[in-house]
Formats: sequence, C-alpha cells, structure tokens
Amino acid sequence: MKGMKKVKKTAMANQLGVLNALDAAKTQWYHFTAIVIAGMGFFTDAYDLFSISLITKLLGRIYYFDPHSAKPGTLPPRIAAAVNGVAFCGTLAGQLFFGWLGDKLGRKRVYGLTLMLMVICSIASGLSFGKSPEGVMATLCFFRFWLGFGIGGDYPLSATIMSEYANKKTRGAFIAAVFAMQGFGILTGGIVALIVSAAFDHAYIAPPYKVNGERSTVPQADYIWRIILMFGALPALLTYYWRMKMPETARYTALVARNAKQAAADMSKVLQVDLNAEQEKVDKIGREQFGLFSKEFAKRHGLHLLGTTSTWFLLDIAFYSSNLFQKDIFSAIDWLPKPETMSATKEVYKIAKAQTLIALCGTVPGYWFTVAFIEHLGRFTIQLMGFFFMSVFMFALAIPYQHWKTHNAGFLIMYSLTFFFANFGPNATTFIVPAEIFPARLRSTCHGISAAAGKAGAIVGSFGFLYAAQSTHHDKIDKGYQTGIGVKNALMVLGAVNCLGMLFTLLVPETMGRSLEDITGENEEDNGYQQRFSVEKVPTEMANQLGVLNALDAAKTQWYHFTAIVIAGMGFFTDAYDLFSISLITKLLGRIYYFDPHSAKPGTLPPRIAAAVNGVAFCGTLSGQLFFGWLGDKLGRKRVYGLTLMLMVICSIASGLSFGKSPDGVMATLCFFRFWLGFGIGGDYPLSATIMSEYANKKTRGAFIAAVFAMQGFGILTGGIVALIVSAAFDHAYKADSYKVAKEYSTVPQADYIWRIILMFGAIPALLTYYWRMKMPETARYTALVARNAKQAAADMSKVLQVDLNAEQEKVDKIGTEPSNSFGLFSKEFAKRHGLHLLGTTSTWFLLDIAFYSSNLFQKDIFSAIGWLPKPETMSATHEVYRVAKAQTLIALCGTVPGYWFTVAFIDHIGRFVIQLMGFFFMSVFMFALAIPYQHWKTHNAGFLIMYSLTFFFANFGPNATTFVVPAEIFPARLRSTCHGISAAAGKAGAIVGSFGFLYAAQSTHHDKVDKGYNPGIGVKNALLVLGAVNCLGMLFTLLVPEPKGRSLEEITGENEDDKGQQQASVGNVPV
Repeated sequence: MKGMKKVKKTAMANQLGVLNALDAAKTQWYHFTAIVIAGMGFFTDAYDLFSISLITKLLGRIYYFDPHSAKPGTLPPRIAAAVNGVAFCGTLAGQLFFGWLGDKLGRKRVYGLTLMLMVICSIASGLSFGKSPEGVMATLCFFRFWLGFGIGGDYPLSATIMSEYANKKTRGAFIAAVFAMQGFGILTGGIVALIVSAAFDHAYIAPPYKVNGERSTVPQADYIWRIILMFGALPALLTYYWRMKMPETARYTALVARNAKQAAADMSKVLQVDLNAEQEKVDKIGREQFGLFSKEFAKRHGLHLLGTTSTWFLLDIAFYSSNLFQKDIFSAIDWLPKPETMSATKEVYKIAKAQTLIALCGTVPGYWFTVAFIEHLGRFTIQLMGFFFMSVFMFALAIPYQHWKTHNAGFLIMYSLTFFFANFGPNATTFIVPAEIFPARLRSTCHGISAAAGKAGAIVGSFGFLYAAQSTHHDKIDKGYQTGIGVKNALMVLGAVNCLGMLFTLLVPETMGRSLEDITGENEEDNGYQQRFSVEKVPTEMANQLGVLNALDAAKTQWYHFTAIVIAGMGFFTDAYDLFSISLITKLLGRIYYFDPHSAKPGTLPPRIAAAVNGVAFCGTLSGQLFFGWLGDKLGRKRVYGLTLMLMVICSIASGLSFGKSPDGVMATLCFFRFWLGFGIGGDYPLSATIMSEYANKKTRGAFIAAVFAMQGFGILTGGIVALIVSAAFDHAYKADSYKVAKEYSTVPQADYIWRIILMFGAIPALLTYYWRMKMPETARYTALVARNAKQAAADMSKVLQVDLNAEQEKVDKIGTEPSNSFGLFSKEFAKRHGLHLLGTTSTWFLLDIAFYSSNLFQKDIFSAIGWLPKPETMSATHEVYRVAKAQTLIALCGTVPGYWFTVAFIDHIGRFVIQLMGFFFMSVFMFALAIPYQHWKTHNAGFLIMYSLTFFFANFGPNATTFVVPAEIFPARLRSTCHGISAAAGKAGAIVGSFGFLYAAQSTHHDKVDKGYNPGIGVKNALLVLGAVNCLGMLFTLLVPEPKGRSLEEITGENEDDKGQQQASVGNVPV
C-alpha cells in the first residue's frame, strides 16, 4: 500500500500544470465544440461508408439490366464485393497511415488533410463515369478507396484529439459522443435517400418491374445515387473551417513536440485561465522515449495492444456480418417487398426507410446508452457485457434457427438486441480505450493499428461470412456464389467469435476516472510503471483509520478468509437445504395424509395446508432476520451466531419428528417447528453477511460475501441428492405399484420415514459447523467501533492475521465521539445519510424475491411438459419423490449453482451496481419474452425451458446475490446487522408475495381451469407481465444503491471521518 501511495504522489509531482488544468476542468463550451468538430467527421464517415448499401440495388438495375430476366438487374458478386468493400480497404490503409502521421506531424496538421480528402472523394464518387458498366464501377471503386483512406484517418485523429482535450471525469463520455455521431450519420443517409428517392418517384412516375422491366428504371434514376453520394461532402466541408481553427492538443505540444510555452498559451485561450509554461518538467518527462517496436513497449503495452486489436477485430467480424440475415428480415416483415413488385426509385425509398427505422430504433439508442453510462459502469464492464449478450443472442438465433423462420417478430427482436448490445458495448468501447491507454507519442499510431485490425474484421464479416453463410445445398445458394456452411452454422461461429471477444477483453485495462498520464505512466518514475495498469484506483487512506482495520482491508487473501467462508457458508448451506427441501416432500405428504380412495388422482395437500407448510418457514425467517439482525448489533455477531445455528439444529430434528393424532395435527406440529427453524435461518442472513463483510479485505470483499451466499446453491443441490438417495433406497427396498394400478398400495407405510429423514438431515451440516463458529473471534469492527475495545480487537486480529498490531484506544475513543458515529437508526441524521440507501436495499430485495419465488407459477408445468415429471397417477409415492428430486437437482446443477458462482467470479471486476442492474434488466426481458407469446410457448417446451433457465441464471448472477452483499457493506458497524436484517426481511416479505400471492393470482380466469381449492385469478400470462414490470421497478430502485466495490467499509460509511466528510455516503454510484 505504501509503495502504491508513493507512486501516486510521484505522478502528481511530475504532472504538468497545463495537463492538470485539462484533467480538472469542468465540462464547458469548448468540450461540446470539440465533440461537434470531431463528431462531424464521424457523421460524414458513417454517411459515406453506409450510404453505399442504399444504392447498390439501384446500381444493379441501371447498369446490369437484363431484359430477358424475370427479376431486376443486380451487381455480380465480384462487382458487389468491390463496390461495398473497397472503402473498407481504403479505411484500413488510412487508419494505419494517418495514425502514424498524427504522431509524427501533430493531430491538427493532419486533421484537415483527412477532411479535404473526404470532401473531394465524396464529390468525385458521385461524378463516376465510364464507357461501360464496368468502367463506371471501376471509377466509383477508385474514388471510394481514397474516400475510405480519408475516413480511415479520422478514426485515430478524432479519438486522440477528443481524448487529449477532455477532462478525466467525463473523457469516456466525450469520446463516445464523438463516435456516436456515426449513428446520426447513418440516420441522415437514410433520410437523404428517402427525400431524394421520394422526390424522383413523384417527378418521374415508373411502373413496377414485373409490369414493364425497361421502364421501371427511369433514365433520371442515374442522378439519385450520385446525389446521395455527393451529399456526404456537405457536412465535411462545413466542418473544415472549425477544424483549422482548433489549436493543437496540449498533450501533443508538450509531451511530443516538447514546447511547453506553446501548450500553455494554447490552453490558456481555450480554458480562459493563466497557465505557466513548465519547460523543465517537459524536458524531464521527455527523457524516456521507447519506440513502438522496442522491448520496453512490448513489456509495458504489448498485451494492451493485443487486447485492443483483437477485440476490435472480433467485434467487427460479428458487427458487419449483419448482412447474413438483414435482407431476409426486411422481406419477412414486409419492410422490403420483392424487387419485381417495385420500380427502381421505389426500391431505393423502401431500403432507405428500413435503414432509417433500424438506425432510429437500434443503432442510435445503443451508441447514446454508452455515452450515458460509460463513466458509471466503466469501459471494461460495458465491453464485457456487450460481447456476452451478443454471444447469447447469436446462439439464441442459431440453435433454434428453423423455428425463427416462422417467427419473424422474435427473430427481429433478437436481431435488434444483438445490434443494441454491439453499440452499447464493444462497438463503442473498442474505439474509446485505444485513445486512452498508450503514451501521447504513440497514441494515434496505436489507435490506428487497433482500428485497422477492426476494419480487417469488418472485411471478414462482410464478405467472408457472406460467402461462408451460403446454403450447403447447391440449389439454394445465391446467384454467383459457391456452397457454404449455412446461416445456422455461420451464426454459431459468430457466437463463438463473441465469446473470444470476452476472453480478449480481459487484456484491456479500465481507464475510467484517471488522467491519461496516470494511465500511461508518462509522468512517473520508471520503478512505478507496473502499478499504472491496475484496474482499480488506490483510494486516499483516511487519517483516522484504525491500524487493525487497515490491516484487514489490505490483507492478502489467505487461509482464514476461506475458513470464514466455509463457517459462514455452511450456515447458508443449511438454510437453503432446510427452506427448499420442503418442496421435495409436499407431494408425498399429500399422498400419506390426504389419501382419498375414491379419487382418480393421489392425495394432495389442501391449499390452506400447502400454503402453511410451505410458507410458515418464510414467516419465521422474516421475524428472525429482524430480531437477530438487531441482536447482532446489540450483543455482538459471535454471541448470537451460535444461537441461530443451535436453533436450526434442534428445529430440523424436531420437524422430522412431527407427530399428531390426525393429519392436520401432524401438519400443525410440522408448521410449528418449521416456523422456529425459519426463525433461526433468518438470523443467519444478517449475521453471516456482516461477519464475512467485516473479516474480508476490501479488494475481494464482494466475492467473499457472494461465496457465502452461493453456498445456498450447494444446499439446494444437496437437498435434491439426499432425497434422490433416500427415495431410491426405499423404492428398492419396498416395491410399490403406481397409483392407477393399486391406489392404496402405491404408498407403502415406510414412505412416512422418507420425508422425516430428508428434513432431519439438515441438522448434520449445522451441527458440524457449530464448534468452528464458537472458535471464531468477534469481528474487529464490532469490537473496536461498537464495543470500543481497541485492545481486544488488536489481540484478536493479531492471531488471525499472524502479525503484531497495536491497540489504538485513543483513535477508537476519538472516532466514538464524532457526531457521525453516534446517530441511531430512527434519527434524522441516519435518514439524511442512509435513508435512501435503506430504501434502495429493502425495495430491490423485496421486488427481487417477488419475481424469484414466483417460479412455482410454471415450474410444475415445465417438468411435466418435458417429461421430467410424469403424471402423479402413473407413479408410486416413493418414485414420485425420486422424480421431483431429480428435476430439482438438474435445475440446481444447470441453472442455480452456475449463476451464484458467476457472481462470485465477476462481482469485484464488474461491480455490484452493474450486476444488479443487468440482472433485473434481463429478468424483465425474459419475463416479457415468456408472457407476450405465452400461447406459443405451450407448444414449444424447449424454448420455454431455455427462457425459464435464463431468468433463474440472471436472478442468481444478478440481484439475488447483490441484494445480500450490498447491505452488509454500506451501513455503519453499529447498525450494519440491523439494516441487513431489515433489508432481508423486506426480501422475505417479497418471497411470501411471490410464492403465495402470485400462486393465487396466476390461476386461470376460467372457473373450469383453476386448480382444486383455488378461485379464478388473472392467468399466468398476465401474472408474468406483472412480474416483468416488477423487475423493471427493481432496475429503477437499484439507482438508489451505491457502488461499494474496492473501498473500505469505513470509507463507504464515513465512520472514520470528521463531520465534514459526510458526503462520502452519497447516494451516487461511486466508481473505483
């Protein structure tokens, strides 16, 4: 820690005043001017690159008309590839050349050259002529190559200029805004084509091709494509004057040209402040001058360059492969009728309309989502998330590809989401990051190399996959092409490409909130360079922080952390086993205690009894969370911790020993003990979370708390396995017929032992853990900050950490006297500092559990539909337990457990806020995807199962984990357990609503279709729509929850600050 702090101080000492001024400058007018000047280049780039797709069909009609063909003329494959692809080749070359030139001559000197090249070649492209169709196309290709060459230069120069002009707080958003102008360029291209084609269609009426092939393309149509192409020169021409007025960036002038005086003079005018020239500092900084091909560059930036080039290459393969199925979608949803039913001008209009709608609904929003969230979520998170969901949607398009052929609306949604997450993902971040992580003298060059790799990927995606995706059958391929691997296999390959993108993203560092020189190390001494690329910033240590707490925060992951995870986690293992094992035996209880010899179906628990047996533990858990949460802050975590465990042990055994004179008596006894079992389980929530939070280091705290919670998955899994073993053993030992063969003998008397053994087994892991819980010392944070016993805290942690720690009683007494450490739960001060936080944690947990526990709406239908659970009358009682346990075990193994451990793996990289927001978002998406076409899913069980599994996955890799983690981090030590208990109790209230409220609500609206003992409800479809809306509310309330990643608990809560520091506990999402 000391070494890292020293590096940071050295960096600050060497930083130039002019660069500090740029980094610290508030967002002001010159920033927006720079965005517009740089962005208009990208507006023009996108217009010029994408406008060609609007006119290729028109070029085919004009220059390759065949009077004997039943269809309009089209460009031959080689000509189409050249017309569409030559600009990509030019762009690739321009990115490399102008990227290098921008570092040699300066950003500004080269910037105007690229723009003039774009202006001249846009006009020249529209004036392409020739003696033959091939001559016209050759001229067009020539000018479009050089147009692409100019466009290529705009990539590294615009990104570098915006990066070097921006302040460090909003730099990512500014660079993203420049890139987002592409969306408006594509949109404008569509609008211009709409206006021009509509005007010509109105002025020169032409019949459809099938009515009169020759007259369907009027001679004046030749002007349409020329006007559309030449219009691209206009925005570039308008921007040229302002580009020439911009001063050179201070970072180039000072760090590359080494002219401190000019840099200070230029930025004094821009910032309207007086800045000193610091030539001595510039000369000192300029001593270290390794080149692009040096070993030092490879050592410091080699992996970064590999990361930026590979991710951009892989992204553009997937992004530009959209032509595999775009035309099919447009045709299928009637955006693009068959060519022979339209005139040439009408076809241009229809294509332009389709592209405009796609840009308006998918392309533009994705770009601006990145602008809005990049400084909150970070580049790394957005890129990883984007690649992940592009993979998901590519595979979702590929695997059931035949299904999508008859479900165009679903295909369009998947297609749009793929595009959305490309733009709100790696399509933006691959442009941003290379402009931030390389030294100023190589920044433009490295950005150009990264962009060129991307354009190589675009060529592969646009043309390689266009050929590869051709059908495997000769009679189904497009004219002029060879057989390929088919669209389905091509989509599978693209899904794998996106998975590779996720992998290579791990090579790219997080740059959010740091100065360019801090990232690249240009103003640091050589011995500190390896610290520059850590994903996290080193927060300033608080002057009042206790040494014992600093030691815990800074401790490396070691054996005692894993011991604590196991000790706390085994409680959660037991919790999950006890809470979820009841669902394995409710059908058996119905058969044993509510058998009706006159019924054609086995006995089932009456609705009121079923609700009581399943729900009473939830009521106990809610009460226990509130009571033991409060008690954990009053008496200490350790003293209460053993009590909850013993309560669970006793009540697990007692539940299995439930007896009575009547079935209702047995159920009443079972409910009594399960209430108190739940009461003990409830105490484990706030205590386990708080203990793990207070024991963990700040770097991996989130993963450790999530790992404790993730033990739930193993508890559910073990419950299924125990039930499998016990039921299989009894089924083997006591043979029984199915219910429809012999009603009375389908349930053997010994079956009564099965449910008792399953319930009592839950006592074993809890009992094994009790000794170790009692050996754990009290957490240092409780001992020091609540009990205020510095000596005991130091002694306890000295043993745990195996280091000598000093007792700092004076500091403890001082901290205890601060006003910020004396307010209570119901005080105005708590409401001011943590009121919104508590509202955020309680509301999100409540809403999450409504959705999470509502799974019983359709679980039994899925199990029956896919053959996991045959009809009850076809099985004996013991065999039914076996089948139910098998189904639950498979669900736990495939969906529940992986989701929990994904959270453990990513929570300290992505952050709690992002995971929770993402989880709620995708739960909403999949709930709506289940609800809206609900009738369709009744005949497509596999698709329903996939959607159902994904909903569960994103609950566990989402708010089901984070709602447990965050309340253990953001409240003061003296109220931490209480507030966690309140949050958890709100969640359990949601579980009760989800489990029982929606069980009643989801009953059919028709009397003859409701389950026995229930009244009509709103139906499953409407219930799912409500649950989708509940998840949307979860997203909204997540905005009240702060990001605690990478920060000490005392820094988050402000417990070691004086009263002036209360703003630390702000509602905002604090990125690290």
